[in-house]
Amino acid sequence: MNTRLRIALIALMLTCVGANARAAGAAACANPQDMSAVRAAAVQQQLMVAALSCHAVDQYNKFVLTYRKDLQASDLALQTFFRRLHGQGGTADYHAFKTRLANTSSMDSIHDIGGFCASAQAAFDVALNERKASLATFVAGQTTGVDREFTPCPSQLKPNPSRAKTVVASKGDSK
Repeated sequence: MNTRLRIALIALMLTCVGANARAAGAAACANPQDMSAVRAAAVQQQLMVAALSCHAVDQYNKFVLTYRKDLQASDLALQTFFRRLHGQGGTADYHAFKTRLANTSSMDSIHDIGGFCASAQAAFDVALNERKASLATFVAGQTTGVDREFTPCPSQLKPNPSRAKTVVASKGDSK
């Protein structure tokens, strides 16, 4: 292979690698829907462990039935998020994540069963007695340890043109 062809191929390869790295960086963040799905999985795993550890099977079953459609949609969003983050390995990473959530909740229950069950009971009370409008609204009010695990996507807020016109009009009126 001649030198120019090698240089051209290396340049092309580096360009592709750079483009893939930029695309991966943009895909590696969690948007609000992703974070809601992550939080929902964490809360559901905690309540599932509570069903067994705290003798709250009836409450857990009621929770799952009450939020069935939201839980299914949230779980699909979580799978999509992990596939976006990890490509072909995303499905395995999704399963590993959910297993880790359940294991963490189980360890929490072992270390402080009284506190764990009290926290789970409070969550069941909010979810079932103070029925929120949606699963996303319910989980937004729950404390989980997963919020720090993912980088939020940068905000894509656009300036509000009507607000800018109001400010300009106000400045013009004061002359």
